[in-house]
Amino acid sequence: MNTERRPGEEADAIDVLTRLSALLPPRRAAEFGQLLADHRAEHGAAALRTDVSAHRRLARLAASLPPAAEVVADADLLAALSEATALADPSLYQTFLSHYTLCVGSLVLLGGKAADPDGALAHARTKGSFLVTEIGDAGSHLGIRTEARFDPARRAFTLHTPDHRAAKFSSVAALGLPQQAVVCARLLTGARDGGVFSFLVDITGADGRPAPGVSVSGPLPVGALPLPYGLVRFHGARIPYDRWLADGAGIDATGVLHDPQPSADARLQRTLSCGQGLWATLPSAMAGLAGRSAAMAWRFSAGRRSHGRLAPGSPVLEYRTQQHAVVGALAAAFSLRCTARAALSTWAGLRAAKPSDGPGTAMTFSPWAAVDRSLALYKAHSTRAVADLVDSLQHRCGVSGLFDHNRLPGYLGFARAFDNAGGDNTLILLDAGRALAEERARPDRRSAGPGRFPADPLRLPADPTDAAWWPAVVAALQDRLADDLAAAASARTEALRRSPHRSLYRSLHRSLHRDLDLWNPLLEDALELGDVQARRLAAEAAVEGSTAHGHGWSVPRAADLAALDGLRQARCLAGPLLATGVLTPSAVRALPAAMDALCDRLRQALPDIVAALDPGAGLARTALDEPDYAAALLAAHGASAGAPANSSTGSSTGSSDRTGSTS
Repeated sequence: MNTERRPGEEADAIDVLTRLSALLPPRRAAEFGQLLADHRAEHGAAALRTDVSAHRRLARLAASLPPAAEVVADADLLAALSEATALADPSLYQTFLSHYTLCVGSLVLLGGKAADPDGALAHARTKGSFLVTEIGDAGSHLGIRTEARFDPARRAFTLHTPDHRAAKFSSVAALGLPQQAVVCARLLTGARDGGVFSFLVDITGADGRPAPGVSVSGPLPVGALPLPYGLVRFHGARIPYDRWLADGAGIDATGVLHDPQPSADARLQRTLSCGQGLWATLPSAMAGLAGRSAAMAWRFSAGRRSHGRLAPGSPVLEYRTQQHAVVGALAAAFSLRCTARAALSTWAGLRAAKPSDGPGTAMTFSPWAAVDRSLALYKAHSTRAVADLVDSLQHRCGVSGLFDHNRLPGYLGFARAFDNAGGDNTLILLDAGRALAEERARPDRRSAGPGRFPADPLRLPADPTDAAWWPAVVAALQDRLADDLAAAASARTEALRRSPHRSLYRSLHRSLHRDLDLWNPLLEDALELGDVQARRLAAEAAVEGSTAHGHGWSVPRAADLAALDGLRQARCLAGPLLATGVLTPSAVRALPAAMDALCDRLRQALPDIVAALDPGAGLARTALDEPDYAAALLAAHGASAGAPANSSTGSSTGSSDRTGSTS
């Protein structure tokens, strides 16, 4: 179906507050939006230890929302709320994420709703967190060492931090308010290690002081997400039996654990499946940041003039490099929006399906690809793509891109933080690449991982400005890389088997490190293959989004936007595309000209495209959005645009204007 708009046809906006109005009662949606718009994060002199502003705002926002479990159950609402809070204040989003998606989400997923009998978490009267990361070995979460020991006499658990390396890390250092956390810990029943389960634990009491058996460090500043992060250790903290999120498991009268999950890896996968909600909704937040950033950069660029000697006074958007960056960012924002919708659709399918009996992908580097490979790849692609996009736009906006008021620094820090947070992207891509290569090596030659469009490198579309060109190219690249890695792994396995040190090889295979000698030289290739898998999923989502109506929004010239984003990515992957023979040198050299052609096609529609892709003009507007940027910036900071440049005593417009300077 053709979704291209005729000249003069208006775009359908995807404003996040408009979407919330369709998902919440209108009065509550308006209250929620007003609370977000009225409050910007303060970075004053107050110590983070006493900074509870994010939770205070979360509690106020919760008054406009249904109970938390209902929010978590509504994927579209959860995604829209995630996007709105991220646009307004990334730190508030992190607080929202920890409380709703991970803490309450774990209670809902693992059958622990009875652990919140008075609704303190449901209505955010108590701040909820999720404690999985251990500071000594942060990253993969395969080696969680916090212990929950079962006490058969009391039918309860005691929580222990075995040593300082197992201290948990989260935003829990704002003392003075009640806090609870879902804590991932290894369940010990007698001498048996039952695997990693979740437990709902009091971090502080009602008075805001650490609960018995719990110690919380002073704040550890994190510039990218300025929240009161700290370290938590447990010293025999008692956990009632009904605070164990047992997920169908039980401990009988003799102290024996009975778990329906067949293995420790399957239990870890199930415990961490709350991450699916994060990966399904985080791409919506990232798409919102991409659309808002690209819209601001385009409006700012549209009003700027070049003073270079090539064409003094001409608009900076006449320069192809600026077009490729700024119009290309709009194309990327469109693609990321499609990726976000694909992630939500994938999550809906997972929630409707019967839970699997165990991990479908081996947990080699981390649990995340085993929890769900496609969702993990959507998360990895979205966060890295937005970090690259905002970084480029910040540069293209010059010094104005560095001002905190213009939000780009906060958005960039947020995206970069999630390169590690929510599942380390590098480990996700490594597991995805290794798993795909192993699938390709099987005799039945299973399909090369997630993906709906078959790749035939001999039948690539001839026109690189066709929206179908990039999905076909990246699919062909994925298949070539998967075949190459599978062949390299097979050859290396055979070489090791035939090695003069064959007995040593057999010994390695009997050891815990039997795969290291095989995979260590191939890790860079596995990482590259994982990245290409993620790009293929995103490319397919973009081309589908460009050819289908629905979701209450549409974007002018969607097919051209999808094609332009594909060309941007093809230029980034020129090396692998040439090395595998998917593209010829002449095809790669033609990519910039194809981008120029698409920018020309899009030129007249850009105002409508920006209006359609900007999700937060009414929520997170900055001086970059205004026709007179300098006047808007001065006004935002209490200065008069008409004041003398060298004034140091204030302007005649009033004492609130601060125009003084010491430079």
